[in-house]
Amino acid sequence: MQIDLSGLWEPADFSAVGLITIHALAPLSMVAKMPGKYYRSQPAPTDDMLFGMLENALGWHVAEKDRKALLRRLQQHHGITLKESGIGYSSLLQFHVRFGLLRQLPSVMHFDDYWAQHLHGASFVGGSREYDYRAIPLMNALAGKRVTVNDRAEAGKDPQLLTTFQEGQIVHLNVIRPYFPQYYVSPTPRGYVVPNAPYMYRVETSAAVAKRIADAIEDPAAPLYLGSNDGWVHVEWRVMP
Repeated sequence: MQIDLSGLWEPADFSAVGLITIHALAPLSMVAKMPGKYYRSQPAPTDDMLFGMLENALGWHVAEKDRKALLRRLQQHHGITLKESGIGYSSLLQFHVRFGLLRQLPSVMHFDDYWAQHLHGASFVGGSREYDYRAIPLMNALAGKRVTVNDRAEAGKDPQLLTTFQEGQIVHLNVIRPYFPQYYVSPTPRGYVVPNAPYMYRVETSAAVAKRIADAIEDPAAPLYLGSNDGWVHVEWRVMP
């Protein structure tokens, strides 16, 4: 599907005002900064999360490299300083949409749960429980401490070591990497909130963008969520007089 981004080059216009109402359909985990060992949720979505939700509805799924190049051009075109979230996300809509709180935020119930974080790195050997059957002999030898597997310079890199390894040998991670999933799952503590009422925001934008938002919310290009992609929401939009 081709993405229509032509309206992004129009001058900023905030003469149209809309009301966006967001109903949580599942617990929300809205993490605003790069986490450590614990993903702390905000009680309410940030502007960047609202932007991301709208871009998801619009189907503006742009590769990171292309997005950065487009944002640089938009920044120069509009002469506005680029804003970036605490997790490195920058919205294409930020030049044309402003959010204002319409009323007091709803109270929320907080709880923690374990989240299946997908990781990619040198810990995949101990992190992934699934791997190709051809890696079983080497993995059994590793479990029995008959071989060592790591990414040090002295480790053997010959792909044949998958089956020809010797007792006490050091085998490089890259020998078995092709036989493991690209990502492995790590249970990670994560905070969630359950709001007791909808979030409601005043949205200032142009009439043209307001129409595009209305159409996208009526028929979104992708499921709508806030924060983590399991935080599904139902969104309502109307233009205010």
